[in-house]
Amino acid sequence: MLRKNILLLVTLGAFAGCGGSTPAAPESTTRIVATGPQVLRITYQSPCTQLGQGVLPFVYTRVSVATTSSGWVATAASAAAGDIDVRFGQSGQSVISGSMPVTGTIAGTAIHMPELFPGPAWTARASFGAPASLSGLAFVAGMFGATAAGIDGVGTGSLTLTDATGNSCTGTTFSWSIFPPP
Repeated sequence: MLRKNILLLVTLGAFAGCGGSTPAAPESTTRIVATGPQVLRITYQSPCTQLGQGVLPFVYTRVSVATTSSGWVATAASAAAGDIDVRFGQSGQSVISGSMPVTGTIAGTAIHMPELFPGPAWTARASFGAPASLSGLAFVAGMFGATAAGIDGVGTGSLTLTDATGNSCTGTTFSWSIFPPP
């Protein structure tokens, strides 16, 4: 009996892969990465005691995400957001349905917009001396408890976080996220 059950499972498994169609990459990946107005979060990943009191080591700013021929680009939504430029694309096969690995670069300056963070207001900017490398995971709403589609990842490259009085921290590791505005 056990042998018949195993044979049945193997046969059903073989037929399950037949006749189905796989959507083209653009159809499946465009559902994962939301375009239009989004928020970019950059978090400095090293100890930073040089910033003024009450200044937290991260920046939230508005970006606009658009598709390109090689993936996506997130650019500052206005001059008040800086001149940040995030370029990324799918970097491998999806391991979990509704998600995909991404890699890319980030360059320019992101200016903190206090209205995007539910806490005390401060002035800060995150500046990249040269394009920094990014890796991460894009996911649809519902994945990992997320209520909306987004991207989370880490980056390496020269990053300087500066407060309103000119105090700064410079490092080479950071985390980043792109998600819908509040």
